[in-house]
Amino acid sequence: MTRDEISALLPFLANETLTGDERAEVEAAVAEDAGLQSELAALQAIRATMQADEGYSPGEIGLARLMRDVGKDAPRQRIRRPLVWQAVAAALLAVVVAQAVFQFRGTDPGGYQLAGGEDAPFTVAFAPRTPEAELRALLLQAGVEIVRGPSALGLYQLAPLEGTKLSKARDVLQGSDLIESLEVSDE
Repeated sequence: MTRDEISALLPFLANETLTGDERAEVEAAVAEDAGLQSELAALQAIRATMQADEGYSPGEIGLARLMRDVGKDAPRQRIRRPLVWQAVAAALLAVVVAQAVFQFRGTDPGGYQLAGGEDAPFTVAFAPRTPEAELRALLLQAGVEIVRGPSALGLYQLAPLEGTKLSKARDVLQGSDLIESLEVSDE
């Protein structure tokens, strides 16, 4: 064996795990070389120190600290918030309340009404990629407006404008190639 191979086997000799012919050859080489003897002595000293050390691992130390501190009651400190933040919060609450009172005090909402507040006689599916201008022109021609939609299926509900007859609106919508499907609920 070369000196490097023998040097690589020294930790096994120090741990007494080397057996057979290899052990005899490594021991013979160590007996003849002072450098290998000092290296083996250092390895044996490290092994002895590690075997005798009854220290604790970092995990065990951390667990011991945690268990020690679990039983302690931490002193409770009163958290003091600055008075400025309390004043700002009160002012913000006053603004929100005032806005709610002003908005819902029963005044006329200015002629606006929610879409979807009425029953719609037409349910339609428009052709995909229909330009907005063509769709607007069709709705004006039929005299209807969108009151709900699109639904999850892409359906819209249409209601006639004031003064438009349902039969006229139905005929215009049925005759258009922009409408993929049309369902009339009542006339």
